Amino acid sequence: MKKYLALDVGGSSVKYAVMTQNLEFLEHGKVLISTESKEELFGPLKELFDQYHEGIEGVAMSIPGMLDRHRGFAYTGGAFRWISNMEYAKELEELFGAPVTICNDAKAAAMAEMGYGNLQGIDNAVVIILGTGIGGAVVANGQLLDGKHFSAGEFSSLRGDYLQREEDKGDRFASTNGIRGVMKVMKEYTGLDDIDALQAFRMIRDGNEQALAAMNHYCDMLAFHIYNLQVVIDADRFVIGGGISNEPMFIGMVNEAVDRIFSTGRIPRPEVINCRFLSDANLIGAVYNFRELKES
Repeated sequence: MKKYLALDVGGSSVKYAVMTQNLEFLEHGKVLISTESKEELFGPLKELFDQYHEGIEGVAMSIPGMLDRHRGFAYTGGAFRWISNMEYAKELEELFGAPVTICNDAKAAAMAEMGYGNLQGIDNAVVIILGTGIGGAVVANGQLLDGKHFSAGEFSSLRGDYLQREEDKGDRFASTNGIRGVMKVMKEYTGLDDIDALQAFRMIRDGNEQALAAMNHYCDMLAFHIYNLQVVIDADRFVIGGGISNEPMFIGMVNEAVDRIFSTGRIPRPEVINCRFLSDANLIGAVYNFRELKES
């Protein structure tokens, strides 16, 4: 059975796994990294390869940035500011002496859902990953949409209010529905600082009406962007991921907000559900990307 070394590179750590083609995890862990230079990143990656390379087909990577996954080329690198117009996969292939594929982290999560999860058999879909920013991906006619400049799905930059000044950026999707957006709306409604999603839902279960109103507001803002994306994409299904999506109450509240904004019936309402895969989605999607590019 084929196996792969999957690497999910984040801002401060690399999650790794040795996985089979049937998604069996043979090894699984995380190492801390630095974002300051190529050497500080590539050193730990080489150590992981040296430790787990025996018998693998190659290295499947999920990384931040605007990427041409077919070419293995990184135009930008997210938190890794030193990445600019870089032959990322080629450099690592030379370092490892093995095939390497790269994929944007949010698109990797989407490919996990396309290949093995809640987007199997879905022709047109949107993936929204709620984190520090808003990761995303678009599936059109059964294919992941990269876009002319490989920026399709960069939902963080979606604007909500044209009257907002450019330098303010408070209306951007990342600001309203990222992690800071939860804290901001909770402070507006409850007066409390630094309340995260986990604490917010705990307060809702305890009967705090202000916390409930805050999360309904948060979900309304999310539904607003779902509506605008649906106008353009006409998707069958939206799948929502990220830490907040693990909360059992959350997807129900989102669907109530989606019902409200789609109530006019002018635009077909898509199905809105959770992603199937959680913290391991990027590793699984990276392997799917490797198999699609190297074994098809």
